[in-house]
Amino acid sequence: MNKLLTALLVSLALTGAAQAGDMIKMKGKLEGRANHEMLHSDCANCHVDKNKKAIDDSACIECHGKPSEIAIDESVLPVHEANPHKSVHFGDGASCLACHAEHKQKAPICTDCHRTWFKVM
Repeated sequence: MNKLLTALLVSLALTGAAQAGDMIKMKGKLEGRANHEMLHSDCANCHVDKNKKAIDDSACIECHGKPSEIAIDESVLPVHEANPHKSVHFGDGASCLACHAEHKQKAPICTDCHRTWFKVM
């Protein structure tokens, strides 16, 4: 845990002007999120199989908690029901990967059916 915290602090110091969700260079042409930079040294931190393709919510939940435990300022939502972490469609919330991506910008899954006020993340 101490190594992870140290890596986080060093990463934050080195990223300078990068914001939490900004895309930054990892290696080669591969990019990743600035707020996950401390995880970029080992793909196995998130990718659960040897070919590094498969990923599931387990790594997200390990660090961030379940979607319903992640606070969203509901005062900025146009309607209370718009909280994606307390979705009426997905119970405890959709898969983290339905809205968030590490290596590319992604539109939230709600945009498939609804007009949305969420930006591409």
